[in-house]
Amino acid sequence: MNAPFSDTARIDALALGVADKASKLFTHRKLLCAEAILVAVNETFGSPISEDQAVGMAAGLTAGLGDQGCLCGAVAGACAAIGVLCARGDHAASRAGVRLESAAVHQAFTERHKSSCCRVLTKHVKNDASAHMVQCAALTGYGAELAVRSVLRLRPELLDCPEAALAAEAPACARVRWLLSLFCRKKAG
Repeated sequence: MNAPFSDTARIDALALGVADKASKLFTHRKLLCAEAILVAVNETFGSPISEDQAVGMAAGLTAGLGDQGCLCGAVAGACAAIGVLCARGDHAASRAGVRLESAAVHQAFTERHKSSCCRVLTKHVKNDASAHMVQCAALTGYGAELAVRSVLRLRPELLDCPEAALAAEAPACARVRWLLSLFCRKKAG
């Protein structure tokens, strides 16, 4: 078995699975861009912070930093997720790694979308709520994907955490596993 290939495939599956989860959190209007990314990435890697903390941390990062149209919330949320999972206390090396990965997220996002400015990105869909929703859901998914890849570059051991394994499963497999768990529970008596 070729381990690097299998790890690459696992990382790809995980990153795309989390991207889909974040996009759905946004689309169903449970959460805004940065919030959806931080919640999805946080849950995937074992929830080091609560969902309320994740949403609270990201609340001001949405819609271009507090509805100002500046930095896209997908970039801000991705960078926040990397920091939560990878900056370890006063360890300067881990914080430096977070800064480097945050710069890489910004660069990759800007190269793909030609901007990281919310106002610029949404200008052409500003008056079309449906198109705006579709575009921002895709941006949210991409931000989550970038965050997962960055987290795993800094902390590759997280690829093996149980929540990451479940997040990488195909949705149908996860649903079947959940249904089986309902039928296989021992009744408390």
